[in-house]
Amino acid sequence: MRLSIEVYFDFICPWCLIGRRQLDEALAQLRVERPEVRVDVSWRGMQLLPALPMQGEDFHAFYLRRLGSEQGMRLRQAQVRQAAASVGVELDFDKIPRMPNTADAHRLWQRACQLGSPAQLESLLEWLFACHFLHGGDLGDGATLLGLAEAVGFSPADLVGSLQGDGTPFFCDQPEAARQGVPSFVLGKGRILSGAQPVAQLLAGLHQAVAAMTRAQARVLVPAERVPAPGQRVLIEDSGKSLVLFNVDGRFHAIDDGCPHQGASLCGGRLEGEVIQCLAHGLRFNLTTGLLLNPTQLRVRRYPVEPAGEGLSIVIESQEAIPCSP
Repeated sequence: MRLSIEVYFDFICPWCLIGRRQLDEALAQLRVERPEVRVDVSWRGMQLLPALPMQGEDFHAFYLRRLGSEQGMRLRQAQVRQAAASVGVELDFDKIPRMPNTADAHRLWQRACQLGSPAQLESLLEWLFACHFLHGGDLGDGATLLGLAEAVGFSPADLVGSLQGDGTPFFCDQPEAARQGVPSFVLGKGRILSGAQPVAQLLAGLHQAVAAMTRAQARVLVPAERVPAPGQRVLIEDSGKSLVLFNVDGRFHAIDDGCPHQGASLCGGRLEGEVIQCLAHGLRFNLTTGLLLNPTQLRVRRYPVEPAGEGLSIVIESQEAIPCSP
């Protein structure tokens, strides 16, 4: 079972750094309690201060204006330092000279996510947070950003085109997911937790998301003796459903047997690579996407296939949406 998590964040938000540490701990506990669950975490940038000038602002002056007094600023920073220390992060706000404009940092991160390995992205995210909070670096400076990326194995030439250098705001794809602020954790299919949640709260949310996935799924088990050989397919009848399981060069694809056009069986269709052709009317469907190979919206429903001992498991996912829990 795979659980997807999206985290909306900004590099200048200390609660996002704290939330990162708390999420790491919650995921470590989940791995112990539910080792069968595989988790994919995606960090989605959201610029909190798009109106900042490109060169940023003096850090002390920014917070003094924001919080209204030296006392208010000291109290807020003490609160944040205490929370950070509880997750092993020592913050010294006096080391931060400027509040940077993070638009280009988010653009660079977005491009890096398209190119980098999980290990590279994990390191880059850590370095970008550390640059601001631990080393007083300027995340609005393009050379600084490219240097951090190069340090973890990226080619600056691959990322320099993502930098605009003019302060143009960065807008994330789904700002509504972070409408209550950052960090915002989207767990599975729509379960949202906002703010730097305690580890116990995050772990409970993870368990709820896993439980929702389990309720939304049924499984058709395919014993080893029925698993098709490469280039072959097998018709599977289970609980009123007719499925076809294909083996294409060791890659397994499961689809509904009925053609979505007029219901003709696809099990006996002509297989060419990862394309199945319905013999009734000649319609051709891509097994990887389920889509008809022409510009229409017609598609055959396909299902994830997972290992299950020496056999396979076809996951029948519910098509109903799971309600969000704020």
